[in-house]
Amino acid sequence: MPRKPLLIFLLTLFLTVLQVQWASPTEGYDAEALSVLSPEVLGAYPGVLLLFLQAVFARRAMPVTRQAAICTGLLAVYWLLANYVTFDARVASWSTFSTREIWAHVLPASILSIAVCGAAYFAASAFILRQGRLKK
Repeated sequence: MPRKPLLIFLLTLFLTVLQVQWASPTEGYDAEALSVLSPEVLGAYPGVLLLFLQAVFARRAMPVTRQAAICTGLLAVYWLLANYVTFDARVASWSTFSTREIWAHVLPASILSIAVCGAAYFAASAFILRQGRLKK
C-alpha cells in the first residue's frame, strides 16, 4: 500500500477511536453489547470510505485544502453518528430514552471531541496530502 493512503487510513482509525472513546459515557458500559460496534471496528469504515474519496479527488486534481475539508466534514458526521450508536449501546439500551433524549445527551458530549479531533484530522491530512513523493 502506498505511503499516503496508509497514513490517511491510520490517522482516520486513530482519531475515530480517540474521538468515540472521548465522547462516550463510561458508566453503564456493557462490553458484550459492543463487540461489533467497538471503536476499533467503527474506525475502519470511514477509513476505507475516505481512501476511496481521496482517490476520486486525486483524479479530479482537487486542491488539497478542499479535499481535507470535505473529508473532515464527512468524518465529523460519521463521528456524531458513531457517538449516537455508542451511547445507545452503552446507556440507552438499559433505560427508556427517546431519540430526542439520546441526541440531547450525545450532542453536548460530542462538540468538544469532534472539534478537536476534526481540527487534528484536517491539519494532519492536509499535511500528508501536500507532501511530495520521496525520490530515490
